[in-house]
Amino acid sequence: MDIQLSSAAPLSIIPSAKEGEGLMDKQRIAELYASYSDTVVKAAWHFTGDIQTAQDCAEEAYLKLMSHEDMSDEHILPWLIRTAVNIAKNVAKSAHRTKTQPYDELSGASSDDERVLARRAAARAMLSLPEKYRLPLMLHLAQGMTIEQTARVIGKGRNTTASLIRRGTVLLQKAFEKEEL
Repeated sequence: MDIQLSSAAPLSIIPSAKEGEGLMDKQRIAELYASYSDTVVKAAWHFTGDIQTAQDCAEEAYLKLMSHEDMSDEHILPWLIRTAVNIAKNVAKSAHRTKTQPYDELSGASSDDERVLARRAAARAMLSLPEKYRLPLMLHLAQGMTIEQTARVIGKGRNTTASLIRRGTVLLQKAFEKEEL
């Protein structure tokens, strides 16, 4: 999946910390944004299906991170992914989103480039999977995380995560074959 993202933190959306508020400073948020934004946006994208909405969800997760100044570095990425995914799920469930379709589907826009068509089919196949398989598959297959890392991010055991990935891969293959027909 080739999603082009800006690695510059949107510092204009980050409020300045006032003395005694206990917020992370802008520089720290900017560093975290530069390091993790692609991963966080891609995680949200798997639930929204729209890159702009996914970026909005990721930015909201970074804003929420500001109030967690005492969070250890090893917990920041899993927390950001989980928070962005939860925000994306809420957006996807909203009444407005369930009653509208993306513009490219309405306009019948298509491309002769087979790779573009295959990517769209793969994205639709991934979005058609049950929720419990999407995030583990995205983290393991698309982001290249190990099963242990994926298990830590989704908060499940190693064996459970391996089973979700294995079953999800089978379902993804079937869904992809349906999309290509």
